[in-house]
Amino acid sequence: MPPTEKVRDSRGQPVGCTPTCRDYHTVVIIPNQNSLLMKTIDRTRAALRHRLRAPVARAIRWRERRAAARLEHELGVCAIFRDEAPFLDEWISFHVGVGATHFYLYDNLSTDAFDAVLAPWIARGMVTLTDWPVPLGQVPAYRHCLERARRECRWLAFIDVDEFLFAPAASDIRAILRGYADLPGLAVWQLFFGSNGHAVRPALPVTEAYVKRAVLAQTKVKTIVNPRMVYKAGVHQCKYWHGTDLDASRRPITSDRAPVLDVLRIDHYWSRSLEGPGAQGEARRRRAGAGPDRHRLVFSRRGEFERRDRRGDPPARSGDQAGVGWGMSVWGVRRGEERGSPP
Repeated sequence: MPPTEKVRDSRGQPVGCTPTCRDYHTVVIIPNQNSLLMKTIDRTRAALRHRLRAPVARAIRWRERRAAARLEHELGVCAIFRDEAPFLDEWISFHVGVGATHFYLYDNLSTDAFDAVLAPWIARGMVTLTDWPVPLGQVPAYRHCLERARRECRWLAFIDVDEFLFAPAASDIRAILRGYADLPGLAVWQLFFGSNGHAVRPALPVTEAYVKRAVLAQTKVKTIVNPRMVYKAGVHQCKYWHGTDLDASRRPITSDRAPVLDVLRIDHYWSRSLEGPGAQGEARRRRAGAGPDRHRLVFSRRGEFERRDRRGDPPARSGDQAGVGWGMSVWGVRRGEERGSPP
């Protein structure tokens, strides 16, 4: 039996052994990911992808200009939900107030009375409801929605029912989106709001009951996309035939970027109470598309709720059912309270 020889990287360090190595006494050289060679390969691949996809992107743009007048909705919203009946009406009303004109909702094994809540919206033609009993079905639901939204929507926002999208300095986000018509997708930064110390969920609208948030270091993005430019859907960001999504300052999304919150913003009500042994946490853990192990780990730590409650901050603007009169700057005054300053 020949001796086993380690696989080594370009610096000569052992990185493990493969079956090929054991059988054939073979040494495999793995280039350093930060080497000039790997960077050159990555740039070459990116340039090739750009060239190959460019004709598709041009054809899409040409067809889009022809079909623009036939698109029924300027802004659609896609979401998958489970057992969110108490929150659906407020969430839809809020987004109607900021300019959304249609909602593509996917029910993932709900057991509550969501159908009664959605019935008036369906009757008005504002909600398309799809039964979606698919385990971990969030991304598959997004792919399904894209097929329809390509023919119906200029923009499509992928958000959850605990996320509220708005413009801090404007009442209608559609006017803002028109300034980014050249992008395949616009990434919107989030603020995470916690339980606000509520042991039991109060009988108040979500946007009024929870006003404490996490520090800005705890943030992610969700995306508003041109559905015709997407070739691969994702929960937070998508892949496009041409270009990439940028934030409102037209910068790419990287971990070292400071979030831009004064143009568009999402308030993410990550936890709505500490009810029971993490009742809201249990619902989030079961939500379609979220891996159960990951959410079990997060919600087993009570301290995670408290991390979301470190600062007071004006949350998404609340208003009447028609969504009239919502106007507030990102660090504005709410009900006479002192203005919160950015950390």
